[in-house]
Amino acid sequence: MKNPYRKMALQIGLKEDYGVRAFPTFTSQSKPENDWNMEIDWPDWVSDVHNQNQEERCFIFGTGPSLTTQIDLLPKMVDEYTFTCNRMRQWGDVPFRPYIHCITEPGPIQSWGYGINPLYDYPEAQNRVACMWWPVVAPGWLWLPKANDDIQLRWWGPQGLDDRLSPLPSAWASPLTIAQLALWMGFKKIYLLGVDTTQQGQAWDVEKGRTKKPRNIRSILESADRLHRDMRRAGRELWDCTPGGKLNGDGLIPYADLKEVLNG
Repeated sequence: MKNPYRKMALQIGLKEDYGVRAFPTFTSQSKPENDWNMEIDWPDWVSDVHNQNQEERCFIFGTGPSLTTQIDLLPKMVDEYTFTCNRMRQWGDVPFRPYIHCITEPGPIQSWGYGINPLYDYPEAQNRVACMWWPVVAPGWLWLPKANDDIQLRWWGPQGLDDRLSPLPSAWASPLTIAQLALWMGFKKIYLLGVDTTQQGQAWDVEKGRTKKPRNIRSILESADRLHRDMRRAGRELWDCTPGGKLNGDGLIPYADLKEVLNG
């Protein structure tokens, strides 16, 4: 099967045999050449972080407006492992330095991986990770391979729960997609914040920060349910600290009060 990104890979200076993967829509998974689990040339850093945070907890932030009700608790995140997503930096002076800032969609990535839209950047973060189909070589960013969006977490289950990692399937919400990296890193407990799972705006401005394109809420809910169930079977914990969030409101992920979590 011809690789549709082969020409693009050559144009941006990658080696001709570089393992950029892309697959046509709803192709037969029974053919070896269409197997999305095929081995690729993983960046070295991915192996280095495997299980380095076993038995620890982390907090993964969305940008939902519910965060405005938890502002007084955010300074306590200074000593926690925190993951932020997308335009979190646009919110202003966040009172902690994220352990990892991530993007998991193609929109913020510019020039075929050579640049990142400034609105989605977070230079102050300790680490920046771009989860994408093609290699991201923007200065200061780490590339994490992602499966084509036809490969979805709700159907295939999450990566990161064992000792073999494949390109990450999409969960249709960046906090849930990047949670698979947290699993690979060994985190025992994952807490979600600002994952409102609505069509509403962002924490910094409910109107101007509004999502321009309607989100596929059903896909997000199904992915969250699959992630929670698979984590529970593996002895891991997933909690939702989003006040009024749909994930906990619909009973897909148990709710945990952020204040109680941070106070021990």
